[in-house]
Amino acid sequence: MTARNSMTEAERLTTIVFGDTFALYDDEEFNAFIQPFHERLAANDISADVFRGARCLDAGCGGGRGSVFMAECGAADVVGVDLSERNVETCTQRASSRGLSQCRFVQGSLLDIPFDDESFDVVWCNGVLHHTEDPDRGLVEIARVLRPGGRLWLYLYGSGGVYWFMVDWVRELLADHDVSDCIYQLRIMSIPVRRIAEWIDDWFSPFLRRYTVDDVRARLRELGFVDAEALRGGTVYDTSQRLIGAGETEAQLMGEGDVRFFSTKVDGSRGNERPLPDPPDRKGSPYTDGPAVTALAEPLARVRAALELVESRVGSERGLYRVAVCSSVHSSVRSLLETDAPFDTEWLRKHLVELEGTLDEFARAA
Repeated sequence: MTARNSMTEAERLTTIVFGDTFALYDDEEFNAFIQPFHERLAANDISADVFRGARCLDAGCGGGRGSVFMAECGAADVVGVDLSERNVETCTQRASSRGLSQCRFVQGSLLDIPFDDESFDVVWCNGVLHHTEDPDRGLVEIARVLRPGGRLWLYLYGSGGVYWFMVDWVRELLADHDVSDCIYQLRIMSIPVRRIAEWIDDWFSPFLRRYTVDDVRARLRELGFVDAEALRGGTVYDTSQRLIGAGETEAQLMGEGDVRFFSTKVDGSRGNERPLPDPPDRKGSPYTDGPAVTALAEPLARVRAALELVESRVGSERGLYRVAVCSSVHSSVRSLLETDAPFDTEWLRKHLVELEGTLDEFARAA
């Protein structure tokens, strides 16, 4: 296949979003970043032996945690591909420092993967395709380079739910904010590195599509994958895990859940009737949130109005307060998801009311 010679503007921004944040991890933070992979495999009764002796592709390797994970599980050969030159450098240094000589990293696009057909035994693509300009093309490319009988680990964001409802609110609020400035502001605020990486991903990625399980399952089957059933088990904060046994309100708040598959390719493409959806809003699968989620629109709107009143009175300092408010809202939702209990919408409402009140006080004092 013919590789493209230059990046689009969206791809250039993507390399900044991910390259500048993944480079911040120290060894302790990086090890903690890998641990959820072990937990998710165990929760779904998947043995890490699947990587032993295999030739593996980390498709969109980011900071390299998938590559390191597979190598330390016994992979014979691991190749990481990423758009970001800085990520390639970071991953190379990381693998070298851990003595993982079977790892190498190359700069490239998942829309034109620079390897021959059926080159890999395992492809690992964790949280990447939904950020590309053409996720369906990327999935076709992944299927192309995976041998028959090979395994695909695929993670895509799931449609709907309180988390993405809040993220969309933040993205609109920060639409004109400089991503590099935001990273520095969060570091000055002593936000943990893992949070910075997560937030910058969600706040500034040019594309942030979310999909339903049905849409992804149908496409995988068209591309020749069997056992294409979504994995439900995960960590305590995985929305797919939280959907297990959830009541109606909790189910609305979790939306479609995390969309994870670990599927086996049996043959080549069988059709093209169900490509991954990519409507004009570039948000992936069409989805309508339930009232448990949409009821949060009103308190979020009041927070924004109070913030804008503050900004009208402080002038050039507006960016700092905007990032601080987004940090507060995002952190509150994420913290509730990380609690081993039903999502507490009343606590979140109270937090938003208190945040609005603080901003109102500030506006009066300014």
